[in-house]
Amino acid sequence: MKEPVPKPRFQEQPDDDPQANQADQTGGRRRVLRVWQTAWLASVGMHIQYMQFGKPGLRPLIWLHSVDYPMAPSWGFCVDAAEKGLGVISVRRPGFGETSPAQDTDEEVRLLKAFLKEAALDNAVLIVEGTSRPAGLRLALECEQVSFTLLLRPCYAAVDSDSIDPWLRDMVLQTMQSRAGASLALAALTHVVRRTGVEWLYERFLKDERDREFVRSNARDVTEAWECFAAISADTFRRDMNALEPDPMLTPGLLTGLRGLAVTGAGMPTVWRETFQKTSASLGIETALLPEGGFFAAYNGGPALLEIIAERA
Repeated sequence: MKEPVPKPRFQEQPDDDPQANQADQTGGRRRVLRVWQTAWLASVGMHIQYMQFGKPGLRPLIWLHSVDYPMAPSWGFCVDAAEKGLGVISVRRPGFGETSPAQDTDEEVRLLKAFLKEAALDNAVLIVEGTSRPAGLRLALECEQVSFTLLLRPCYAAVDSDSIDPWLRDMVLQTMQSRAGASLALAALTHVVRRTGVEWLYERFLKDERDREFVRSNARDVTEAWECFAAISADTFRRDMNALEPDPMLTPGLLTGLRGLAVTGAGMPTVWRETFQKTSASLGIETALLPEGGFFAAYNGGPALLEIIAERA
C-alpha cells in the first residue's frame, strides 16, 4: 500500500528575505523559487497539491486557479505580496496536478475546508479565479477562516458571444454537453498545441494585447500550466467548465454583507464586462477593474490587485 504523504506543514525558515516552500533553501530574494508540494488530508482521505511562498507569520493569500490557467501567480507577484505581508498559497484544485479528483462541488469544498483547517490558515484572503467560482464562493461564505474574498473574473455566464473565435466557443459548448464531448475537446486542444504550440492557442483566445504579452513573457509558467491542463481527465474538464452554466446559487442579494470584492480586467471583452457588472450588482457585491489586461489582468496588474487587498482586506 502506498504510504500517505504528510499533512500540510509550513517549515520554519530564517526571518530575512521572502522565502518559498520546503524545497527551496537558497536564501536570497533573487533566488527564491516557487515549488509545488503535495499533502495528504486524512480527514477527507484526499491529496492536495499546493505552492507556498512566504516566510512564516505572513497573512495567507490563497489562490484558487481557473481551468484555463492552472498555475500559481508569477514569481514577481509572490515577492511583491510577501513584501506587503502576504504569503501566497496557490492550490491545485481537484483533478489538477496531484490533487485528488472530486465528484462534485460539495466534495471540492470539503477538501478545501480540510486544507485550511489542517494547515491552520486563519484570517485568509481568498482569490477565487474564473471557473473555481462555484466551490470558491461557497468556501468564502461557509468558512470562518476566510476573512476577505476577491472574485476574480468569476465566470457568471456561459460563452455566448462573438468575443472569442467560433471554433473555441463551439469547443466550450461541446465540453459542457457530454463527457464524450469533453474527451473530444481535450484531444483536439492537445493536437492543436502539438502542431502550433501553447502560445498560439492562448493568443487565439486572448484579445487584449497585454494578455498576449503576458503569455510571451512568461513562457515557462504558461508551459507548466498547459502541461497541468493537458493531464486532466474529461470528467474534471467537464465539471470545471460547467461553472459557465447558469448557477441557481447566484440569487439576488446573495453576497450582501460578504467582506469581499468582484474584480475583472479593463481589457475583458465588452459583453463579459457588462455581464460581470450586472450580475455583481444583483448579487450585492462591489466591483473593481484592474487596469492591465483582461484574462491575465491579475497577473499583469499585480500591484493594483495588492493595493486593493491592502485597502479593503
